[in-house]
Amino acid sequence: MTDPASAGDALAAFLAARVRPEHRAIVLRIVADFAAVAPDVTLRMRGGTEKYIPVPVFRLTRDIAAISPSRSAVTLSFTAGASFDDPFHRLGGAGKMSRTIRITRIEDYPTAAVAHYMRQAVAADRAR
Repeated sequence: MTDPASAGDALAAFLAARVRPEHRAIVLRIVADFAAVAPDVTLRMRGGTEKYIPVPVFRLTRDIAAISPSRSAVTLSFTAGASFDDPFHRLGGAGKMSRTIRITRIEDYPTAAVAHYMRQAVAADRAR
């Protein structure tokens, strides 16, 4: 996976401009966890129009997950999340494809759940 440090200026600019200071550790933890779970996943920025801010996305053959900050939390969205097994009952959303997990504090970061969903995202992309 693209090393968080080498993901470069775009990720650093995103953190500085779009992520509240108390949530930056969450974003960095997500990036580090993807690097540990799936080293072949790449990190890039997507978006950046007048209507949409650029956000970090994780990609194998397709985009498999994206990070979206808000005032109160960081949301990790999984493109194929609707097909995931969810023994932790942490995934939200009701669409046909995607599901999200919302993380409000680094102290409450659900390590096992996030890793479980990341592995499923990788498996789902490889199965396509």
